[in-house]
Amino acid sequence: MIGLIRKYNVLLRMEWAVMIAYRSESVIWMLGAFIQPLVSLAVWLSINNSGYSTGYTAREYILYFIGVLVVERLTRSWDVWELDRDIREGTISAKMLRPLHPAHWSLASNVVYKLFFSLVLIPAWSILALIFPALRLPIDMSGMLLVVLSLFLSSIIRFLVGYEFGMIAFWSNKATSIYMLYEGIHLFMAGRIAPLSLFPDVVADLARWLPFYPTVGFPVELMMGKFNDRPDLIVGNILLQVGWVLVFLLIFRYMWRSGVKQYGAVGG
Repeated sequence: MIGLIRKYNVLLRMEWAVMIAYRSESVIWMLGAFIQPLVSLAVWLSINNSGYSTGYTAREYILYFIGVLVVERLTRSWDVWELDRDIREGTISAKMLRPLHPAHWSLASNVVYKLFFSLVLIPAWSILALIFPALRLPIDMSGMLLVVLSLFLSSIIRFLVGYEFGMIAFWSNKATSIYMLYEGIHLFMAGRIAPLSLFPDVVADLARWLPFYPTVGFPVELMMGKFNDRPDLIVGNILLQVGWVLVFLLIFRYMWRSGVKQYGAVGG
């Protein structure tokens, strides 16, 4: 364990150096990611102002989609693109010779990325909340700790899902195309395009049980104080997140072993 901690210390330092070296590109990427939540916010505010009842106030829409923006940046994973490229081009072979599983390098990159944007987004939100009351979170310190826990579990789920879609490249050259189909479904089912309460009940119920709502919608609504009077729902959703983490860990283990055998069989 101590040896692994030391290796991660080196990995994180290396990834941090890369992040700082390309900080301008990283900030541009972050700003580009703001577009979808802000467009969704503008659309739903327009609908709300037209007099159509959606069950959300203007303040709740603002808080919800700013929450989506932050949760997206702090939980999103991009490893499917890198792993797909490494497998197709054969560069995964060199990474497999390293003393650590290739996933550790990707995980370290994710940790540094999320730390970098935490240092940008959280202070920015705090300052804006002092100016605009609509951005103030209606939760106490214990609620904030639960939000952090839910974000941590969501990050693990999305990292594993992204990596597993990338591993499809061991068998197919359509890994990223399949992932984009999943992303399209996730955009709606996770509550990124609109709160799940605005969807038909059957769709919302399905999304709440599948690994969609637990990754974005739940952390956002927890942040908004939607569960302040329902600790049972908080516990249930966090246990659901833990359950999906365990499921995807098992899938990861199976896919990696099978994929490496397939890769070796075709001369990788």
